[in-house]
Amino acid sequence: MLDGDPATGWSNAFLKAATALLPAFDGAREEDWVSVEWGRARSFDRIEVSFTVDATHSLPASVEVAAWDGRRYRRVKGADVDRATASDAPTVITFDAVRGSRLRLTMRSRHPGEVRGALRISRLEVPPR
Repeated sequence: MLDGDPATGWSNAFLKAATALLPAFDGAREEDWVSVEWGRARSFDRIEVSFTVDATHSLPASVEVAAWDGRRYRRVKGADVDRATASDAPTVITFDAVRGSRLRLTMRSRHPGEVRGALRISRLEVPPR
């Protein structure tokens, strides 16, 4: 999701094959997250994240942004989400400027427990401020 190649995006889709005791399972988790780290603190106030929409993946119901303050992740303030309406188009999230060395996106599935509820990020950009 960071190398500019949409084919190498991140996804939480999976298929757990059936066992003698348990049936197969391929439903989406209700919530999942991804994080990136720069190794040193920097300022940012915008994220562009592109989600894939297909038979297995859907747009998230919600996305929360948090920045690492040196001890823990803190939710950003003033977040405004301009949602994409097409597959692999950028959803732009702007917020009050923060400084940190890590960023975490927490996403909620639009269809938890269903095959089509998985999430896939094809591209993630965090331009420096």
